[in-house]
Amino acid sequence: MKELLTPEALLTNLKDVRALTRNVIEAFPEKELFEFSVANLRPFSAMVEEFLMITNYIFTETLHEKHTPFYTEGQFPTTKAEVLALWDRATEILDREWKEVGDYTQSLTIYQMTFSFAQWILYAIENESHHRGQGYTYLRALGIEPPFFWARQSFN
Repeated sequence: MKELLTPEALLTNLKDVRALTRNVIEAFPEKELFEFSVANLRPFSAMVEEFLMITNYIFTETLHEKHTPFYTEGQFPTTKAEVLALWDRATEILDREWKEVGDYTQSLTIYQMTFSFAQWILYAIENESHHRGQGYTYLRALGIEPPFFWARQSFN
């Protein structure tokens, strides 16, 4: 049976999700990116840090010594420009290191959960999509029209 989701298609989906999230980061005013929240939820910048941390863990566990960490925990950027630069750096690393992943079915245990590399990437996509939705809610609460959620790069 032919694969339903090839490594190339999985990467395309991950990159589409990351590009949409980058657009949401760009839409936030500087101060609100780090301070605004609704109903005592985290600011969007904290969610962005989580996205990067999860993906960093996945690649660290997969590639061990070959992985280039995105950033050091506890040293997350404090300006929007720095967040966007870090986001772009992480994207470059993902693009380069994706080619190094040999077995997309290899099991990884992160946060006491064991999934294959491919399942972890799907988890990262779902987690990022969920929290990006919170970012859309924040933007609307701020009176800012969020980017179109369906405007995926691969659809062009």
